[in-house]
Amino acid sequence: MQMIMFKIRPLAGAAALFAVAMSSTIVSAQGGLEIPLQFDFVNPGAKSLALGGAFAGIADDATASFANPAGLTLLLTPEVSGEFRFSRTKTSFLEFGRISGLITNVGNDTYQGPFFVENTGVKYGARYAAVVYPHSSHRWVIAGYRHELARLIQGTDAERIGSSGVFQQDRTESISHRASPQSAGRAMKITGYGVSGAYKLYPNVSIGVGLAAYTFSLESTVLSHQTDGTYGDVIYEDDQRFNWLVQTGHDIGFAPTLGLTVDRGRTRVGVVYRRGASFDITSRSFVNTARFEESSPRSGTFRVPHTLAVGVSMRATPRLLVSTEVTHIQYSRLVNDFIVEQARPSGQEGSFRIDDGTELHVSAQYAWGRQDGAPVRLRAGAWYDPDHSVHFLAARTPTTVDERLFDERFAVALSNGTSQMHLSGGVGLTFGPRVEFNAGVDVAKLSRQFSASVILHVGKGPLP
Repeated sequence: MQMIMFKIRPLAGAAALFAVAMSSTIVSAQGGLEIPLQFDFVNPGAKSLALGGAFAGIADDATASFANPAGLTLLLTPEVSGEFRFSRTKTSFLEFGRISGLITNVGNDTYQGPFFVENTGVKYGARYAAVVYPHSSHRWVIAGYRHELARLIQGTDAERIGSSGVFQQDRTESISHRASPQSAGRAMKITGYGVSGAYKLYPNVSIGVGLAAYTFSLESTVLSHQTDGTYGDVIYEDDQRFNWLVQTGHDIGFAPTLGLTVDRGRTRVGVVYRRGASFDITSRSFVNTARFEESSPRSGTFRVPHTLAVGVSMRATPRLLVSTEVTHIQYSRLVNDFIVEQARPSGQEGSFRIDDGTELHVSAQYAWGRQDGAPVRLRAGAWYDPDHSVHFLAARTPTTVDERLFDERFAVALSNGTSQMHLSGGVGLTFGPRVEFNAGVDVAKLSRQFSASVILHVGKGPLP
């Protein structure tokens, strides 16, 4: 199940891509630039990844402690599990070009139209670890886990990403304008430490609850630079920076999860609701006139989206398991404070929007091999990830040249948001009576993920 607690798809969190607008004040010497952020809130576990995130109605391994805690009652022996994940995500941002008027072929004004640059972010490492202990009565189960919900590194102090400033020409005059070049460096990390429990109300009905404490760290700086004349090169020296926007946050937030599973014959229904955690952030602006002047710090909140998921799995044959899931993610929670603060210098805070999204997931698993032995489980899935990028919708009718130029820049810069189809696949293997290995891969136009996980059954009793 691809959920969201941070893209937490459902607080789980994948994929998601949304852009964050950065701008300076609306004057002809300054401009705005969309420099995107990519947050992926995908459920943990190689099995869930291989099944295209359609896991709420399956939830039959240790990752259920996060994905759907009610599924923990399906586990009959104590388990210890761990996951390694590799991901690569592409985002594009407006780097240079002329977005209105004709190029002059003077200095840097040599490219007709907008030119977008792709930034590739790579993440890898231990993503998830869990310990599950079922009571001997098989009526209740408890679990503890650690989950890296989100991690982002975008640019560094030595090598930032950004724009050299696009060229424009207002329709009422023949003067060329250039947006202020910008550069950005960001680092963000959210890690959860949770406890989950499940209880079997009836032989076919289980409920689950979970509570996670999330540590949050954010360091984000966007700089505006001057140029050597309208058509000249960007000046990157510190004393020539005239506008900074800094967002920081170091906080702990708590988020609950509620889960339900209902078994009826060969069919299982799973429902999960996960609230998104909230974290305090501080925004500061610096303006260089004769000297750097700092605005008063502004307090805000980074709000992880809430998620609701409903999934159904069915044992079509003894060897074939099919599943589906619908996941609704409240991305709009990211707008207030987090996006608004980044747009505040423009005076256009009400012009930026992120739509909520509804994902569709489907999957199939086929147990290939002898039924009396340890079959190889072959898995495949697909899911639809709707566009949840930042959109710019002008909140006022522009009456000045600067306002018209600003609207045009953001309409172009935030025009690349797109929906994605993900295809996934993987395999599950059993080695001996107590060791399971799963591997999964998820591929989309803008992202790649690979996951490998190991589960150790440390108690006596039948394997699930």
